[in-house]
Amino acid sequence: MVELTFNIIFSIILLPFNLYCSFWIFKEVLNLAGITFREFLEFTSHVTFGSGRHSLKRRQRFLFRFFAEKSSKPEKSRKILYLYGISTLPGLAALILAEYGAVSNHSDKVKYVFIGNLILILINIGLVVAGRIYRRHHPLDEKTAEILEAKRTKEKEEGRKSRKKNIIVYTIVGAFFMTVLIGFNLGIAGVFSEIQPTHNKEQTINTKNISFDDVNTILLKKGFETANIPTTYWFYDENKLTNVTAGIKGNVKFEFYEYTDSESTDGVYNSISYNILQNTELNEQTKHETELTDGGKMFTVTQNGAYYFAMYKNNTVIYAYSPENSNEIHNILIEIGYLS
Repeated sequence: MVELTFNIIFSIILLPFNLYCSFWIFKEVLNLAGITFREFLEFTSHVTFGSGRHSLKRRQRFLFRFFAEKSSKPEKSRKILYLYGISTLPGLAALILAEYGAVSNHSDKVKYVFIGNLILILINIGLVVAGRIYRRHHPLDEKTAEILEAKRTKEKEEGRKSRKKNIIVYTIVGAFFMTVLIGFNLGIAGVFSEIQPTHNKEQTINTKNISFDDVNTILLKKGFETANIPTTYWFYDENKLTNVTAGIKGNVKFEFYEYTDSESTDGVYNSISYNILQNTELNEQTKHETELTDGGKMFTVTQNGAYYFAMYKNNTVIYAYSPENSNEIHNILIEIGYLS
């Protein structure tokens, strides 16, 4: 969950980062019009575009019309505006990545979001490099450069008194929107419920009444794929098996079996344990068992770099396996209240 949280936050941070890396392209359009960004804001402050699906098109038409009137090279400005629109797509992609990390149940989603973030970083770095190369080969003419420099110097002098105030205001507003975006996506991903103290989880989950629906919900929250996952030992005491759920996440699998009563779950557990340690003596099997204080048994063994687990408790049986150093199984058992 820590990796997922980091990647979601990083994806969202890539949105303003992309705007920063691509802004030089819009600045080139401003340069061709001989105006500063502050002047542009003053020229357009009275313009409203409304809301809805047509507002974006209205904004685009306004920008093309505005720079067609102001630019010394209208056709070039139009092409650069198109290029600027394309350059901001990585910002949109970053938001989509964050959403994917928040809502997807794919077992490898953290890896995909991480790879996507790396690709977007490289694209944004490429935008910065492209800007420096472009400026080197397309310098401003001396007259335009002098005019713009004089305007920026004047704006800097005029805004000196309110500069600190503006920085504070923009920082607070930006931080607010970033916090909302991050909080919204982490909330969808279930991160906040994941980091609640263990004793709170125990209060909300009655271990005697744990059901396959509860387990399925927990598996989904932890990033497991649960749809149409086959189970390994469904045929043991099949006539009493009422419900079963299973989840896969990478090389980790967790299976939860629910029976009509607790009379034969120990037999199912013994069959599973014996199957894991095939061709071994019974006394060898008991070396890997632990008696649970409130009834039931737990079986664990590591072989060939894999960790195998079996448990029965009340009318339920669990079978699971994972890589040797993984804590996934233990964390799930804590979540459902079977271990502390």
